[in-house]
Amino acid sequence: MVPFNIIFFLSGFAALVYEVSWNRQLGLLFGHTSHAAAVVLAAYFGGMAIGYAVGGRIANRICPYRGYAACELIVAVWAFAIPFGVVWANSDTLAPWLQAQDARIQIMSRVAFSLMLLAPATIALGATLPMMSEMLARKAAQSALHNHRESLTRAYGFNLLGAVCGVVAASSMMLAVVGVTGSSQLAAIISASCAVGALLLRSTSIGELNCVSQRSVEFPTARSPLHIRTKSQADGRYWMTAVAVSGGATLALEVLYTRLFSLIFHNSTYTFSFVLIGFLLGMSLGAFAARRLLCRFSPTTLVSWASVCAAFAVSVSVLAFVFGTRLEYFQAGKTFASYYAGGLLLSMVVTLPVATFAGAFLPLAWAARSIEDNLSSGNVGGLTLVNTVAAAIGAVAASFVFFPLAGLWRSFALVAALLLVPAIWQALRTESKRLHAFAVLGTVILCLPLALANPEIWVRGDQSGTLLHRWHSSYGWIDVVEDAKTGVKKIQQNLHYRYGATGANSEREFRQAHLPLLLHDSPRDVLFLGLGTGMTAGGAMPHCELETIEIVELIPEVVPAVRMLADENRNVVDDPRTRMIVDDARHFLVTTQKQYDVIVSDLFVPWESETGYLYTVEQFRTARTRLSEGGIFCQWLPLYQLGPDDFEMIADSLRSVFPHVTLWWGKLESARPIMALVATENPITINEAAMQRRLHRLSLTGQFDDSSLSTPTRLVELYAGDWPLRLEAKLNTDEHPWVEFHCPVSNRSGSGIRGVNLRDFLSQILETTATDSLRYVQSAGSTPPSERSWQRTVIFPEPIALNK
Repeated sequence: MVPFNIIFFLSGFAALVYEVSWNRQLGLLFGHTSHAAAVVLAAYFGGMAIGYAVGGRIANRICPYRGYAACELIVAVWAFAIPFGVVWANSDTLAPWLQAQDARIQIMSRVAFSLMLLAPATIALGATLPMMSEMLARKAAQSALHNHRESLTRAYGFNLLGAVCGVVAASSMMLAVVGVTGSSQLAAIISASCAVGALLLRSTSIGELNCVSQRSVEFPTARSPLHIRTKSQADGRYWMTAVAVSGGATLALEVLYTRLFSLIFHNSTYTFSFVLIGFLLGMSLGAFAARRLLCRFSPTTLVSWASVCAAFAVSVSVLAFVFGTRLEYFQAGKTFASYYAGGLLLSMVVTLPVATFAGAFLPLAWAARSIEDNLSSGNVGGLTLVNTVAAAIGAVAASFVFFPLAGLWRSFALVAALLLVPAIWQALRTESKRLHAFAVLGTVILCLPLALANPEIWVRGDQSGTLLHRWHSSYGWIDVVEDAKTGVKKIQQNLHYRYGATGANSEREFRQAHLPLLLHDSPRDVLFLGLGTGMTAGGAMPHCELETIEIVELIPEVVPAVRMLADENRNVVDDPRTRMIVDDARHFLVTTQKQYDVIVSDLFVPWESETGYLYTVEQFRTARTRLSEGGIFCQWLPLYQLGPDDFEMIADSLRSVFPHVTLWWGKLESARPIMALVATENPITINEAAMQRRLHRLSLTGQFDDSSLSTPTRLVELYAGDWPLRLEAKLNTDEHPWVEFHCPVSNRSGSGIRGVNLRDFLSQILETTATDSLRYVQSAGSTPPSERSWQRTVIFPEPIALNK
C-alpha cells in the first residue's frame, strides 16, 4: 500500500497549493475582499462537489487507475490554462459583467465565471477521491472487507497530511519564490506525476480489471429484505446528516478560529495558515484514529462519541484560549523562527482536538456505508458530495451570518450545538440513552458561558479604554474606543490592530494629506486609498481648491466608525466634496476610468495578508495611468515596520514605473519614523513665493497648524532625496509578492528601520542618494533650506536615542 499512500500524499499537497494559488489569482481579478474570497471558495468547493458526484457514479464502471490518472492530467493541463482565463476576464466582453454596479449581478456573474473557470480542474480534483476508493477496493477484492475500510481511511489520512505540507510550503516562501501562477504550475507537474504513478500501479497490480461482482461479499442475515432496506434508508439519512454536520461545522470553525487568533496575532500570511494547518493535521489524525478504532467499535458508536467530544472540545478550546492568552498581543521569542514555532504550537493546542474529532466523521461514514453497500464507490462520492456542499455553506454562513449577527462567542456556541446533532440523534434511537444524555447535557452546560457572556471582559476588563461601539464585520471586530483619561479616540480591528487615533497623532496624520497636496501646483481631484480614522483624508478639508475628495475603504463598518470621530476628522466622510467607495483599493484603481491630480496611498501594514499587492509594480503602473497630467502619486511607508531590504524593494518597484521618485519625511523620529515616496512624471518645482501664499490661505481656514509645514523652507527640509533607478534590483510583483512574505520576518527579527538601524540606513542609503528631482525657486533675500544632515540631528538629538 505504500505506493498508493505516496500518490495520495502528493495529490493532497498539490490540491492545497492549487487552492491557495487560484484564490490569489482570482483575488487580483475581483479584489481581495471577504465577498470575493467567498465567491472563489464557493466555486472551488462547488466544482469539487460535482466531481465527487460524477466520480462516484462512474468509478466502478471504468478502470479506476486510468480514471484517476485522467483526472490528475486534466487538473495539470487546466492549471496552465487558468492564468489565461484570468486575462480573458479583463476583456471588454467580460469585464462589464464582472465589475457591474448592481451588486446582485456582480456576485452572480463572478460566481458563474469562477465556477466556469475552475470547473474542469475542481471537478477532476473531486473525482479523484471516488477513483481512489475504487482503486483500493479492487486491490482489496481478494481480502477481507475491513481491509478496504482501513486502506481507505489510511489513504484519506495521507491525503490530508499532504495537504498540510502543501499549506506549509505555500505559506512559507513558495508563492514568493516560485511565484503565484508558478506554484500552481509546479503543482500541475506533481499532479502529472501522480497520474503516471497510478498507471504504473495498474500495470503491476493483479485483479484491478476485475468486474465489480468479483469483489462482492455476501453477509448472512436473518432479517427480512424489507427490514434491511428500511434500516439502510434510515442509516443513510443519519450518515448524510452526520457528514453534513461535519463539513459545515469544520469550515465554519476554520473561519471562527481564524477570527479568534486574529485577536492576538498580526495577520500575516504565515499566521493565517496556522489554523488551516491545525485543521488539516487534525482531520488527518481523525482519519488514522478512525481506522484503528473501527477494529473494536462500530462506526455509529464512534461517530456518536466523536460528536460529543468535538462539541465539548470547541467550548474547552475557546475558554482555554481566552484565559490562557488573556487576549494579549502574542509574543514568542525574539526571532521570526521562535514566533512562528510558538504561534503554530498555540494553534495546534487549540484546534487539533476539535479538528481530530470532527475529522473522524467522514471516514467513519465511509466505513459504515461501505459495509451496507458492498464497498460502493458511489457512496464515497455521495457522502463526500454532501460533506463538501455543507462545508462551503458553513464557511460562508460563519463569515456572513453567524459572526456578524451573533458575534464571535455565540457563534462558537452555535457550532458546538450543531456538532451535537449526530449524538442526539443516536441517543434517541439506542438503548444507552442515559449515558448519551449526560454527555450532551454536560457539553451544553459548558457552552452556556460562550452563549450568554462576553469572555473578553473576564480577562481584559476596561484596560483598553471605554468601548463606544463594536461592529461584528466579516473582517473581524471593528471597535471605537475612548481613553478615559485623555479623551483620545481610536479605531481598532480585533483588539490590537489600530487604524490610528486622535490627539497627538492628529498633526502627523493631517500632514499625510497636506504634503502631497502642497507638492502639486493646483490639485482639483484627490483620491485616498484607505480611510483609517479619517484623519489623513481630513487633512484635505482646508484645501479649498479641491473639487472632489474620493476615499476607498475595504471594510464597510469602518465608515460608520469614522463618523463617530467626526469632530476630530473634520467630518470628512459627509463633506459635500467627499465620495466614499467601499472596495478593495487595488480593484478600484483597476476598474475606475477617472483620473486624479493626487493619489495618496495610506500607511498599510506591509505584512498583512495580501496587503503586499498594494506595493507591487502592477499596482504602481495602474496608479500611473490614473493620474492627470502633472499628477502625483504618494505612497506612505512605516519605516519601523520595514527592514532595509523591504524598503528598497518597494522603492525600486515604484521607481521602475515612474521617472522620478522623491523621499519625504512624514515623521522625523527614531522610534516610529514615517516616510513618503512621491512619484511624478517630471521633477517637482516649489516656488517659494507661491508656496508662501498657499500656506497663508490654509492658515486662514483655521484648520491648518503644522509647525513642520509653516513655511516653504520648513516644507523643503522634509525632503530626503531621490530614489535612483537600479536595473538589477529585486522587484515586488503580483507573481512574486516578496514584501508580504519577507516583512513578517523583518518585523519579528528586529530589523525594522528604527533606532540604530535607522541611523545606519540614513548614513548608508538615504544621505547618499541624489537630490536633483526637486527644484526650489528661492525668493530674494530669504534663507535657504537646511542641508539633509539637519534631519539626522532632529531624529537623534542625543546619542542615547540610538538605543531606544
